[in-house]
Amino acid sequence: MKLAEKRNIIIVIIISLMIAINPLYSQKGASSKSKKSQKDKKKTEKVQEKKKDTEVKEEKKTDEVQETKKSTVVREKKKAGAIKSKQSPGATNILEPDDDSMSGTLEWKVVLKDDNGNVNLPERYRTWWYIRMDGVNTNTPTRLNIEGDGFAGKSIVLPVYSYDRINWHRFKPENIVSNTGAEGLYNYTIEHIYDSSSTVWVARYYPYSVSKLDNFLKTLEKNPFVKIEKIGESNYGRPINMVSITDPKVDDKTKKRIWVHSRTHPSETGSSFAVEGLIRYLTGKSCEGCKDVDLSKLIFNIVPMINPDGVALGNARVTPDSSYDLERMWLRGENDFDLKNDIPPEISAIHQAITNLNKKGPEFIIALNLHSKNAPPNWRHFLYSNFKEENKEYGESGDSLFKKQLSFARLLSNYYCMDTIRVRRSEEAGRPMDKKLFPEVWWWLNFKDKVMAATLETTSGIDGCFEEWVTFKDQEYLGEAIAKASYQYYKYYVSGEYFKYERPVENMEELMKFYLR
Repeated sequence: MKLAEKRNIIIVIIISLMIAINPLYSQKGASSKSKKSQKDKKKTEKVQEKKKDTEVKEEKKTDEVQETKKSTVVREKKKAGAIKSKQSPGATNILEPDDDSMSGTLEWKVVLKDDNGNVNLPERYRTWWYIRMDGVNTNTPTRLNIEGDGFAGKSIVLPVYSYDRINWHRFKPENIVSNTGAEGLYNYTIEHIYDSSSTVWVARYYPYSVSKLDNFLKTLEKNPFVKIEKIGESNYGRPINMVSITDPKVDDKTKKRIWVHSRTHPSETGSSFAVEGLIRYLTGKSCEGCKDVDLSKLIFNIVPMINPDGVALGNARVTPDSSYDLERMWLRGENDFDLKNDIPPEISAIHQAITNLNKKGPEFIIALNLHSKNAPPNWRHFLYSNFKEENKEYGESGDSLFKKQLSFARLLSNYYCMDTIRVRRSEEAGRPMDKKLFPEVWWWLNFKDKVMAATLETTSGIDGCFEEWVTFKDQEYLGEAIAKASYQYYKYYVSGEYFKYERPVENMEELMKFYLR
């Protein structure tokens, strides 16, 4: 292409992961707008609005209010002496607002910052960005430069894009045309020719917002198997809801409880898709009276989103303002069961809910803490364990719990991808249990091996099972596997009602195949 035909616009967007707002989801993104007249812009938005379905309209109304109140996105203005477009002599000035011609390569830059601007947080916590681009080209590539990501592009991070915020597409590895950096500060460039010039949304991974969860929960309100209750509020007053699923016609005293909570870390949207897959399966018509999960024998208590403030405000890891990592805020008080009075309200809410359910009965048998890992290629979904083979310091109960964790990994594999889900040793496995502040440690200290408590990490990269990049559909499928594995676990360790071909594996050598040392 001749230089005279090139028109380049470089728009720099500096994103603060704590305060960047997305116009649809309650996660902040950066919106960089082409210079079109306000009149044309309003007319376009009005037409687009009519095309959206009811769910999208509700989300947009809610989040545009938040954008108006809170958005502080910084954009470089094109003033005299600022960035200018290269153009041939006599060409129309494409910086003029009324100019619709955008026939050159567009280049954008997104610079990631620490949550809340807290420079004391590790660089690897920079794991979320979500932006909107207007006026992209449809005949030449658009370049999107990402600076300061906590993990490398192409090998670990392969972002997604959408034209309507409903249907999302994964970029291809060849769209990552450069990849540099190290030690948690990675830079990579995405180059792609888009099919639409109106608006494109691009995100580090498939977004899952507060409003998306709210709209999903509304679809469950009339389901007789479902009870939705508010168990507390976040620091900013957002509701923390618990979804309970069971057969209401059967007395709860004859059942056992399964606890699941998710989205402690805002950027880990894979855990939300897994929870939605779990709930959809348990409440779908296909599961009414199904043999895979008997809801007359189990109660699922699910908290889909623990950190709604962090999700809504676009953080990656911690809560707004206080920068609390809620995963490590199970601060025990005078005894192992009670927590301190000054713990974050989000942890207080779920701890109080567990306490109330434990008093009410029936007893818990499983407690899952769902997360999502920026994992290297061919890491599959896995369980974290604080134990290992021959836990001498924790006695028979420690050995028993470790064995149950291995059994649950095996069951998940049976329903997900056969022999693929493993147990990995926790990154803090070497520390004494009474020094750790994770939720599964609280479960261990109070219930020992009576409750199979573990962290379940979804992954978002190349999956060794499918040999392709994981999508949100894979994570929803994992949620279905959680439901089936939980019921099979119940038959193994509670009822003993299983067919011979379903007999649990007792041989420790065989179970250790599901452990990655």
